[in-house]
Amino acid sequence: MWYITAALVLYAASIAAGIAGQALLSAVFGIGSTVAVATYLTKAHSLLVNLREKLWDRLAAVWLGGEYAAAIWLYVLSGVGAQILSVLLAGQLETLASTLPIGTVPNAAVDQEAFGKLLGVAALGLGLLGLALVWLVSWAYLIELFTRDLYLIRAVAGVGTFKPYSATFYIILSIVTLGFLYFYWLYSVWRWISQLTNLTKSPPPSQGLVAT
Repeated sequence: MWYITAALVLYAASIAAGIAGQALLSAVFGIGSTVAVATYLTKAHSLLVNLREKLWDRLAAVWLGGEYAAAIWLYVLSGVGAQILSVLLAGQLETLASTLPIGTVPNAAVDQEAFGKLLGVAALGLGLLGLALVWLVSWAYLIELFTRDLYLIRAVAGVGTFKPYSATFYIILSIVTLGFLYFYWLYSVWRWISQLTNLTKSPPPSQGLVAT
């Protein structure tokens, strides 16, 4: 549970640092938040696998395989890469802005230098866009995976009373709130797994009276 809290605090700090113009600090906080979320989702997946093993007779057909690991790794790598590229891009933009200060007369050498830096900025921008798209797809896919399989486990095992909304609901909710309610989904996953785990625990063996 504390992974979710830490990720939320780091995410808010990342946005605050970005607003304050501290690109490097914002990226560090953003990377920390991404790693905390990925660590939590890895643990959540492990709990789902344990739950399936416990109810193997009813959940043998529920597939909880490598798609989870692949999506989590894509989420981490693209998220961290995007944060690093955003810092580099911010630095290049500052350098480009200082290449042609207002009031100076442009010349061929300055124009050539500015053009080279402009190409570098464009390349970094395209790289950042590509990583952001990969991150977004993996992020949405993880919501789809966990929401779908948790509901499927509940339905097949016949335990629990929760009924998750569709993954689309959580994705739209997260986007509209600039990602803050994404952490509500993470909390919901923790709550759903806890409920399923508690309800599938074997009852303690009854202790009979010792005859005297």
